[in-house]
Amino acid sequence: MKLARFSSSTAAALLLGLTTVVGPGAVDSYAASGIPLPIAHFAHMVVDAPHGHLFISGGAGTDGILVTDLDGGNPTTIGGEPGATGLALSDDGSALYAALPGQDAIAAISTNTLTESARYDTGTGTRPDSLAVAGGTLWFGYGTAGDGGIGSVDTAGTVTLRQDSGSWPAPPMLTTTPTPSGVLAAAAQTGDTSAVVTYRAEGDALTRQAAKALPVPDLSDFAVTADGRHLAVSSWVHASADRYRTSDLAVDGRFTEMVASKAVAVAPDGTLAGCGCNYEVRPFPETGEGFYNDYDYGYGYGLSLPAHGLAWSPDETRLYIMGVDDSGGTPTLRVARDPETAWVLLKGVSTTTPLAPGEAYAFRTSFNSPLDLGAGVSIIPGTVRITRYDDADPDGVLVQDATTTRANVADFFGSYHVAGTAPLSGPLSFHVDYSGSGHYAPAGQTFDVPVAKYAPTIALPYVTGGGRAAPLTITGKLAWPHAHVTTGAVHVVKTDPAHPSGYSMGTVPFTADGGFTFHDVPQTGGANTYAFSYDGGTSYLPVSTWATVDVSRATPSLSVATDAKAYRPGATVKVTAHLGTTYNSRSVTLYDQPAGASRVRLKSGRVDAHGNLVASYKVSRNTVFSAAFTGDYRYAPRTVTTGTTLTPTVRTQTQYPISTTRVGSTTYQVFYKSEINMGFNVQVNPHQSGGCMTVYVEHYYSGAWHQSTSESCVPLYSDGWYGYARALKLFTSNDRFRIRGHYTPPAKGAQASGVWTQWTYLTVRPGSPS
Repeated sequence: MKLARFSSSTAAALLLGLTTVVGPGAVDSYAASGIPLPIAHFAHMVVDAPHGHLFISGGAGTDGILVTDLDGGNPTTIGGEPGATGLALSDDGSALYAALPGQDAIAAISTNTLTESARYDTGTGTRPDSLAVAGGTLWFGYGTAGDGGIGSVDTAGTVTLRQDSGSWPAPPMLTTTPTPSGVLAAAAQTGDTSAVVTYRAEGDALTRQAAKALPVPDLSDFAVTADGRHLAVSSWVHASADRYRTSDLAVDGRFTEMVASKAVAVAPDGTLAGCGCNYEVRPFPETGEGFYNDYDYGYGYGLSLPAHGLAWSPDETRLYIMGVDDSGGTPTLRVARDPETAWVLLKGVSTTTPLAPGEAYAFRTSFNSPLDLGAGVSIIPGTVRITRYDDADPDGVLVQDATTTRANVADFFGSYHVAGTAPLSGPLSFHVDYSGSGHYAPAGQTFDVPVAKYAPTIALPYVTGGGRAAPLTITGKLAWPHAHVTTGAVHVVKTDPAHPSGYSMGTVPFTADGGFTFHDVPQTGGANTYAFSYDGGTSYLPVSTWATVDVSRATPSLSVATDAKAYRPGATVKVTAHLGTTYNSRSVTLYDQPAGASRVRLKSGRVDAHGNLVASYKVSRNTVFSAAFTGDYRYAPRTVTTGTTLTPTVRTQTQYPISTTRVGSTTYQVFYKSEINMGFNVQVNPHQSGGCMTVYVEHYYSGAWHQSTSESCVPLYSDGWYGYARALKLFTSNDRFRIRGHYTPPAKGAQASGVWTQWTYLTVRPGSPS
């Protein structure tokens, strides 16, 4: 980037008048408050620039014509002109014509003396209203509702009526070009349409060119373009941008903007004023795209734009805008200066964001304006100066090598670009001066470009290796959103089981693209955490990340055993953990977990010289024992388990045996059928809710035992007992029988194992004991 230095005084001179934003509404001194006028109503106005006059008529109820200077000040009144409506200037500007419908006359007033010089009688009941000078003749629209016409006043002062061979349903409104010509147009509303006729005026002769009903149901104003070739017809109800050709009243293209306000006016250079967009007036070129500006006519103050409420100065430097209240009163004038100059808004942005000290930047300034570029224009016309400010050049340095981008769909006016390097300290800003050109206003704006340290991103996408005493590689990446400054270093801190507070492993270099690779051969197994911290250097904020590698360790030999697998209630269990070879830890923890309870530490400590850790435990239910080794630098953690079961105690009892007898070595309980029932009771200790008892009865015959009957899985009583009864008549007399039970614990959450009772043998004899 080429820079040209200049002093603060030179900079001040260059920036004089260009240090503020020129945006919407700022290209002139347009007064939003308006100028109240000393006249009751508004009817028409014309601008007499050579004499410095603005003439304003008020219509019915007024007695004179208001005259102000070209700023709307110094008001005075031309008296004796009651109810003046339409106004027009003679071609040479020496006379102001004023229609006096209540007097059936037209007054001629000297623009030098501001006194009436002549009055032309138009005939009883003619009520002249609208005036226009075309072809050297003064033309007027006259008449009443249902009967209108066009008349003339020639240079000799002769009044002629019915100059148009056609008929008019109302007094026609007249208009002509803003500079002398022979084009005349007339219009009158006829219900949902408006009758429009164009003429060629030569002397006091009027020749029709075209006549047509246009779709305008609310005619309030219309105008002939400066070249006399088209009409602009205002309508709010049927708003349109159509241009009507004066030769045949056919639509011939479109105006740049809609013609929708109650008033429309054409400047001598062809610029139109109207639109009414969003309750504002817009001046705009006849063709092309865009407009110059928006001007409020007082809508926010309860005012509206009346018919004929717009007028141009002949040199197009001023646009006069009238506002009235709902009754047509309280006329308020606003004067827009330089209305054909479109505001320009500068936009500036660093396309390099975020921007750190010392980084390369790209700054772009572009434009916005309501007026589009003309066909074939690739960038907004005019000169653009860009000045850079920073701590090294607080007085500013002119950028001499800015590049441009042509206008495109994303950048309607083109743009300017500069590139350079951000300062290492302090702020950075650019002042953009646009000179303005043609219809574009000058603009100036200072843009601050934020320069601040920011944190790049850091990632560790790849880790290879992971065995103890084996090579380990960690690949990292620092990333910036754009081209960056190579500065700073990456620091590495390692934490492992042998160094829980961590220790520095130095720095690791990184490449221009931010990549870095770290190598290690870990000697300690388990979690090895590598913290990588980039210090940011001179341009960036620190950033860090880490990677934890589970370095593999050998699996130790570990077992846990009990001196038995099943125990009776209250028995003592001997639990032994055995630990094989390890590196720097010989500690083991034994745990017990009774069924339905949480695991509890039973004993912790170093194993003995044989590698054993022994503990005792009094068992009350099924229990799982576990031994845990927490690991050391070279051997991994490990846990092993073993389970023991509790065998409940069962007690049986037979009810109502009369005696006993022996068959071989087996004792039998003796019952008699006269006793009706026999009883078999079983008690289980401990027992659980949900456990049940099954009873089996077997009959001995044909040399073997056979199941005779059973009762399946019947819940125990709350005290752990279960009673079984069977009618003695169901037993075969003098045969041998046996009975026993089986306890089944709950299917879920069993705290003890199942258990069988012993067999109880019995025989049943007929009759009763003797």
